[in-house]
Amino acid sequence: MCLVGCGGGGGSNVSTASVDGGNTGGSVTPPPVLPVTYTRQVPVAGDSFTYQHLVRDDQGQSWTYYSTEQYGNPYRGVTGSASVLNDKLPKAGYFFAGTNTSATFSYLSLYDANGAELLFSPRSVSSFPCSYSQNYLTAKSPYSLGQTWDVNVTLNCTSGSSSVTYKTVRDTGSIVGVEDVTVTAGKFSTLKEVATIKELTTYTPPGGNYTDTSKDVSRTCWRDTVSGQYVKCVTTGFDSDFQSSKPGGSKNLIITSELIGRLNASNVGVKVLQRFAGRWNLTIAGNTGVNLIEIDPTGTASYLFGISAGGLSTDYSSKLLNASVNNDGDISVTISSSSANGMNGTLSGKLDSLVGGSGVINLKNGYTATWKMSRQ
Repeated sequence: MCLVGCGGGGGSNVSTASVDGGNTGGSVTPPPVLPVTYTRQVPVAGDSFTYQHLVRDDQGQSWTYYSTEQYGNPYRGVTGSASVLNDKLPKAGYFFAGTNTSATFSYLSLYDANGAELLFSPRSVSSFPCSYSQNYLTAKSPYSLGQTWDVNVTLNCTSGSSSVTYKTVRDTGSIVGVEDVTVTAGKFSTLKEVATIKELTTYTPPGGNYTDTSKDVSRTCWRDTVSGQYVKCVTTGFDSDFQSSKPGGSKNLIITSELIGRLNASNVGVKVLQRFAGRWNLTIAGNTGVNLIEIDPTGTASYLFGISAGGLSTDYSSKLLNASVNNDGDISVTISSSSANGMNGTLSGKLDSLVGGSGVINLKNGYTATWKMSRQ
């Protein structure tokens, strides 16, 4: 499940109409009462939101995964066929799902000022192979009680010179109430939305094996009145994308998604370790290889693959000792190996953003170099 986005905090931009209830003795017809409306504050570059998603099936199995989304700067001055990107707001998402689905997944989406999703790029931030047949917009700012939507779109993806329909979506719903909601990231004034979503995904992987997945769910979400982002959603129904990998796992699910952390560009807000969860590329100065480090939701660096530096490399005997990231992004890893040519030393530094970090590696053979990390 990929949320539209999530955030909150601050004051609401609310407009109402006032009614003069006075009576001068004659018959007075009061003016109509206009609905209360809420205008979203468009996210700015650096705003990020981290969620916890609890998935339960009807066979009694459950699992948890995490996701983090971060907004970037709107595109400006793009020319040629890519001019469609102008004034669009990019949002990158990073999922860490652990053992029940793929270990990591990333994507990039583009939105307009109303929050409508326009383009979608899985696993790559360098291209936009998929676009919706029309803007995927549900509730629209300014929001108001009783607002409805009925979206029927296709997501078309390109590969070389060919284009195929990847997914069809029917999304219908309405805003049914105004409620205060408390989640891990704080207390929010929200708009309650109910919707039904039906999706059919058609994918032809290399080799021509034909695969379908589908979704037929009911979803209740609570949208922050300030940012227009979701802070909580409860989804029930059939979703083949999130079937448990355990034997006997069902595709009939209840997925509860909750905002657990949010930060602005100045790194101020509610910090949670899960914002770093996932796989990162690690490059070491003076070495041509791109290495891989994986951070789990507890901040533990659980895997380190193919590290080479100073004429040494990790091997079967390599172990990570006290390998962790703290809530401020400080990373510390001790690499230990018992083999003659194994790597022994430390790697330390800081993940100073959700997408990058840097530091120093010091090996016991005297080798020292700087390193950089980036989201995979």
